[in-house]
Amino acid sequence: MSGRLKLLWVDLTAASQGSRGRPIGMDQYFEIQPSGQLEKLSDRLAQDPPDAVCFDFDYPDRDSLQLMVDLKNTHRSIPMIMVTLQHSEKLAVWAFRSKLVDFLVKPVPQVDIDRCYRMLAEIAEARSDQVTRVLARVEAGMPIDVASTTRSVDKAFLPAIYHVVQNFDKKIQNDEAANLCLMSPFRFSRGFKEVFGISFRDFVIRYRLREACRLLKNPSASVTDVAFAVGFGDVSYFSKMFKRHLGVSPSDILGDGQDQSATARLAIPRDLLKDCVA
Repeated sequence: MSGRLKLLWVDLTAASQGSRGRPIGMDQYFEIQPSGQLEKLSDRLAQDPPDAVCFDFDYPDRDSLQLMVDLKNTHRSIPMIMVTLQHSEKLAVWAFRSKLVDFLVKPVPQVDIDRCYRMLAEIAEARSDQVTRVLARVEAGMPIDVASTTRSVDKAFLPAIYHVVQNFDKKIQNDEAANLCLMSPFRFSRGFKEVFGISFRDFVIRYRLREACRLLKNPSASVTDVAFAVGFGDVSYFSKMFKRHLGVSPSDILGDGQDQSATARLAIPRDLLKDCVA
């Protein structure tokens, strides 16, 4: 099959970026049509089926993923792909188990766009030669590293939160986090504190301490190794922060295997951990 395919683009990003958020290189292969009103999307797919549907996410929550699965189950013969900012092996596995044709992570390399087009073109050509058949309903369990629900105000900070989750063992700068959220450092710092009740710097420290508690459960671990493993470049500072936030020293819980009471004293806002990085 030659020529561009008709691709319905469903924008589920926090800011609904429209054409600005689409991967460079898609237009050469696809005639991209915006989805419009989500509540009428199923009717549109039934009345004018495209060659494929692309769901565009930044960091998806369970509600948005469920919308995608429901549409897939209602229109099982239409190939669907997913584009996201979230680097997650569990999410990728879930996507393929949910019968999506492809899972693409932004920024999408040209080689991945080429591969995706070839697969969709082959499917479109095969569909034109086949009789309609009933496909099995998808019932894949939701991946555990996807937020349950996310308030719209939280979504603006999700890039920074996921950056901490994925890079807590490295140096993390406030300016870098602000850039990821497309905000000035001042707006980012003030907004993060207003939404979550703690500063971004405090969140980074508390998240590192939370991971430290998990590592300290191992009786063969050392305080020094754990400190460096969670991103503290100075062991004395690590011990100081540990004592300040948890009321005990790292050595007090080393090998204990009972870190739940310690992590409970970290006082990280429930919404920030449960709903954003669950």
